[in-house]
Amino acid sequence: MKKLLLSALAVFAFAGHGDNIDDPGMTLLNENNYKGALEVFKKECKNGNGWACGNAGYLLYKGKNIKHDITLAKKYFNKGCDLKDIDSCINLGEIAYVEQNMVAAKGYFQKACGMKEYIKLAPKFVRALYVKDVESSCKKAAAIK
Repeated sequence: MKKLLLSALAVFAFAGHGDNIDDPGMTLLNENNYKGALEVFKKECKNGNGWACGNAGYLLYKGKNIKHDITLAKKYFNKGCDLKDIDSCINLGEIAYVEQNMVAAKGYFQKACGMKEYIKLAPKFVRALYVKDVESSCKKAAAIK
């Protein structure tokens, strides 16, 4: 099950965003400078960028060349989710599901499901992916009793 979560997180974390080469965090990430990218994402998150919060959370969760810290990862995913980053809410739902916290999982999936209006703010090339992510979150929330 944890392997499934890692796969799901990998799909959600940088999907579509990796094409944004102008972002300093993504540039560092593409250079395999994970620590540098993490610092940039943390700074951008502190400035209210929900997408950056989600990326910081992903790097901390994944722990590639960075100390794996699920507690801190959740903190960044929570902030990203609060800042309307769909991926952050979905990742929190996936983590809660693996941890067998179905109430929390359902809540995070429902929150992502309710973010349909934010899809139009995403770059055009990722909108279709976000539509699928939101629809999937709605189905996951409905499936949890």
